[in-house]
Amino acid sequence: MNFIINDNYPTLREYLAKFLLLSKKNIHTLNMSKNCIFINNKNVNLYERVYKGDILNITIDLAKSNYLYNDKIKIDVEYEDEFILIASKPFGMKTHPNDINSENNTLVNYLIKDYEYLEPIHRLDVDTFGLVIFAKTPLIKSKLDNDLENKRIKRYYNAIVKNSISPQKITTKIGRHSVEKNKMAVTNNGKIAITNILTSNKTKNNLYKVEISLETGRTHQIRVHLAYLNNPIIGDKLYSKDYINYTHMYLGALKVEFNHPIIQKKIIIKSKYENLFLNI
Repeated sequence: MNFIINDNYPTLREYLAKFLLLSKKNIHTLNMSKNCIFINNKNVNLYERVYKGDILNITIDLAKSNYLYNDKIKIDVEYEDEFILIASKPFGMKTHPNDINSENNTLVNYLIKDYEYLEPIHRLDVDTFGLVIFAKTPLIKSKLDNDLENKRIKRYYNAIVKNSISPQKITTKIGRHSVEKNKMAVTNNGKIAITNILTSNKTKNNLYKVEISLETGRTHQIRVHLAYLNNPIIGDKLYSKDYINYTHMYLGALKVEFNHPIIQKKIIIKSKYENLFLNI
């Protein structure tokens, strides 16, 4: 895998630690390996000085994904390069298995066939459809995780509700429901959850399409916050009483926006599932 060095560094080790954010364990593995690190086609060690524009090639696999493969469902890949894959998860599908040795019907199982390594950097609820970002190499997994944690990856959602909602920031604590343990709720002793309502537009069927962004990523956060406003998502079987009238929940992660961590180019990707909101 090739990387173009983004700046001057006193050692390659410093580039790996400070720019790629590799763990000490992975850096140690590279340090102990032979003939797997090249700068401008020259075999080097981690203490080689590197300069902006140098081409780094690492040929060792630091880790492999061990998911079972399933080819029964074709998944829409919305973006892919050497480092990153972004796919649209259908409604009713888990992002990844809890048990990699027995489960084979999650998003990653339907994608893994052609990859030695493929790991999601975030997940979506089973009943939420839309974009999931994957690292295609452990060499950038830590960097993507860091970008997500520091809110450099922006994810936008659409939800369908019955009533208009004015643009606002919702800040509450969310924790486990005191009675129904499969649900979350606004509580006094949960974790801080921040949801931004960006727009609310009427649909042709007198419902409202709401655009939402998140500042935190709590379980069921959007679903809980909209129900907290007495405006639950259409089709939500946990938080809406009229879910029986709909085939699925209308909550989609439809857009992601971020600066590519390696090539430093702005990436904006939209999901094909945008179409599900056109006729509601």
